[in-house]
Amino acid sequence: MKERIITGIIMAILFLIPFYLGSYWFSAFSLILAIIAYYEFTAIIKVRFRIKWFVGLIGVIFLFLPLFSLGIEQIQIKVLIALVLFFITATIFNEEFSIDKAGALLIGVLYIGFGLVSLAEARLDKGLLWTLSILLTIWTTDSGAYFIGRKYGKRKLAPKISPNKTVEGAIGGIVTAIIIGTVLQFILNTFSNYFETLIITIVVSIAGQVGDLVESALKRNFGVKDSGKILPGHGGVLDRLDSWIFVFIGLYIIGLI
Repeated sequence: MKERIITGIIMAILFLIPFYLGSYWFSAFSLILAIIAYYEFTAIIKVRFRIKWFVGLIGVIFLFLPLFSLGIEQIQIKVLIALVLFFITATIFNEEFSIDKAGALLIGVLYIGFGLVSLAEARLDKGLLWTLSILLTIWTTDSGAYFIGRKYGKRKLAPKISPNKTVEGAIGGIVTAIIIGTVLQFILNTFSNYFETLIITIVVSIAGQVGDLVESALKRNFGVKDSGKILPGHGGVLDRLDSWIFVFIGLYIIGLI
């Protein structure tokens, strides 16, 4: 527990400094997180340091380029097309690189790349308080789901994927997020009105929980407990960002970023 708390404090400091500074500082920090998460993801799916691994890494980096340069907003769709063509072609000339691995690697590049690009874009375009409110919603959902599920949880939410998660905990997480979100709106006035606060809070809370289950399913499929060991007591970076990635991709898709 002591190790977990110390790691948590260090993580918070390392994150909050570039998050507060914003601009290129946070974009660069998000890219670093994406690179580490990509490394952990490829370790899970057992793709080693060969040309396909490096092409995937370049893909993640290229997805971030619009955050640092002007006039190249269309590069992301070109990166996507190039990656699809490369990974499909690679399966023809390398029997060990199956279509399953190609698909898994492509999903990882886009999942991690677009997720953390969307996080950085939110900080750039929406500002500190808006993005912080989204993150607080994710954190309060996790806390609410854990404590309410532990006390009142009876019905399993996804027993084959995450046996400890319950329906009661999931609902409790959403309710907790709504309560805290309403209080934050009263104090910070981050969103346009309370109705918008309610809708965004529900979307973020549900998406965050789905994101957590998605990574749990991935790790269970490949027989892995944690995505990495870089954060003592917390696992890997991807373990900490699974909810964030899903949330910010979701917010991007529905046009809030």
